[in-house]
Amino acid sequence: MSVSLRNLFLLVACLLILPACGLWSAGTPLPTATTVNGVAINPPTQAPRPTPTMANGLIARRHIVALSETIGPRVAGTPDEATAAEYIEAAFEAYGYVTQLQPFSFTTEDEDEEATLNSANVIAVKTGLSPREIIVGAHYDSVDAGAGADDNASGVAVMLEAAEKIKDIQTPYTIRFIAFGAEEVDLDGSRYYADQMNASDIQNTVGMINLDSLIAGDIAYVYGEAGPAGVVRDWILEFAQSKGFDMETQPGDNLDEPDGTPCDCADYGPFEEAGVPFAYFEATNWNLGEEDGLTQVAPEFGEEGEIRHTEYDTLSYIDGSFPARIAKHLDLFVTLLYDTLTQFKTHS
Repeated sequence: MSVSLRNLFLLVACLLILPACGLWSAGTPLPTATTVNGVAINPPTQAPRPTPTMANGLIARRHIVALSETIGPRVAGTPDEATAAEYIEAAFEAYGYVTQLQPFSFTTEDEDEEATLNSANVIAVKTGLSPREIIVGAHYDSVDAGAGADDNASGVAVMLEAAEKIKDIQTPYTIRFIAFGAEEVDLDGSRYYADQMNASDIQNTVGMINLDSLIAGDIAYVYGEAGPAGVVRDWILEFAQSKGFDMETQPGDNLDEPDGTPCDCADYGPFEEAGVPFAYFEATNWNLGEEDGLTQVAPEFGEEGEIRHTEYDTLSYIDGSFPARIAKHLDLFVTLLYDTLTQFKTHS
């Protein structure tokens, strides 16, 4: 990214959602639209500076607005996906992180014609007391239906708010935040990253936390394997229960394909294949439909109960159909991610 474009994105990020920038006080009208790469960035009309008493999730909500409404659908390999990557990079940098872009190429097939497209992972690292790492990942691309608010501006937004909140706090482990590109094709971003990890990198990774589709579904879940590989999931479940949060899980075998291979449906998959313990945050409803986690809400909503990958994946539809759900879910997931990154420690 050029210096001028980087600076412009930093400004846009500040205007949209970044309390640390300190450019205005509560109630001050914000500047009018700015255009970046042909995308009009319209800040909210009021953006009060968050205070310690404000609920978690307010900053995340503004990131969702920027990604899903201002940028819109972010199909892998398109200019809008690239714009989203630059937005995320600028947000991390405005929070004080040094970022790294990890470019990669992937192949798609349309009407028997193959095409090679480009994408990138956006990486930011917070040094902890230990050099051992927890990876926090969320994909920023979307399908072309809807605006990708739930799938997956929500996961990126929760990651970014947690990154802002822990920047100047000591954490037991080093935290590696990764915004993955091209998940909707074939988990290409997470596969590329995991493929670059050597045995030492894998051994040094305490666990991977995946954030995907967090605001539309009825019930908040955290998944992971049973036994030693489920150490991160088990800690989160116990912590959530101690704090009175409503959170459920599903056993690891429910996340697998019928032939027993790891699930090729979310970015934790390549890390699980590499032997990295994982915890996977999602909001859906395993009690509905085929009871496979794909039906998120009652069948009278969305497309027979599915919001993601449909025209209904927008903030306005989710807000209108499920008042207060987005705020509740964002508060829960930001809180649990923050607490995990600042308090979780393994004995191994």
